[in-house]
Amino acid sequence: MAQNTLRRHQDLDLFARIFKVFADTPWLHYGLWLPGETPSMPKLREAQERYVDKLVALLPPAPASVLDIGGGTGAMAARLHSLGYDVEMLTPSEVQVGLARAELGDRVKVHLTRLEEFSTERKFDVCLFSESFQYMPMSVSLPKAKAMLKPGGCVVIADCFRSENYRGGRQIGGGHRFTNLPPRAEEDGFRITADEDVTAMAAGTILLDQRVYQEVISPIVDDLGASVRQRSAVLHWLIGGAYRLFVRKAERERIADRLKAEHRTPERFVEMNTYRFLKLEQV
Repeated sequence: MAQNTLRRHQDLDLFARIFKVFADTPWLHYGLWLPGETPSMPKLREAQERYVDKLVALLPPAPASVLDIGGGTGAMAARLHSLGYDVEMLTPSEVQVGLARAELGDRVKVHLTRLEEFSTERKFDVCLFSESFQYMPMSVSLPKAKAMLKPGGCVVIADCFRSENYRGGRQIGGGHRFTNLPPRAEEDGFRITADEDVTAMAAGTILLDQRVYQEVISPIVDDLGASVRQRSAVLHWLIGGAYRLFVRKAERERIADRLKAEHRTPERFVEMNTYRFLKLEQV
């Protein structure tokens, strides 16, 4: 689990830099695309803003207190602070914490930690999971969130879940099986009071993900490999040997799969996943 979490953080760190350069957006989350709209990097930020508006609509009015769990680069915390919310955020990525602190200054307290290790005496009106809920077991996240909520507080989730079509193995998307959420929430003393399926709107973002790997990252990797091989066949052989020696086969296969990006299509995403905006209130 720790290795998978580290890998996910590294993937997000990479996209944080790519999106900032190519799309002029601080957001790491999916965009929500309108019917007939062609996904593109210049339009990504606009699509992501629709996501933000939908998420904010689930929150109680400002100045409610919000704990932004897995807050990434701090963009959501900054937006909520600008709307009058009392925000703290946490993320386990040193890269993302650096970006968040540069963005937020001393306006928002930023914690470098995983939720599992986070400790506070403070109680919040909202525990917010914006594409971070999938990265920890529900048996941990929901009880931990509930312990940090004020009476009447709620959990707000926007994230990808596996649909009933998912049968295991490496497939685009991710997250917990959605069918496991309602009984888990009930067991932990929550009831789902808002649930919107935006899978079709989110799926267009996969086209951009596919293009990043096929048209940016994969060619760079190929060019670097060709350059090293041209300069020194021995050095190329040594690098290849070290890669095979120190990187596990399963991880090498995952990297090769992502660089090809052939199965990472919007249609496959819709088939294997369900993207939900949810509000869980205490019973």
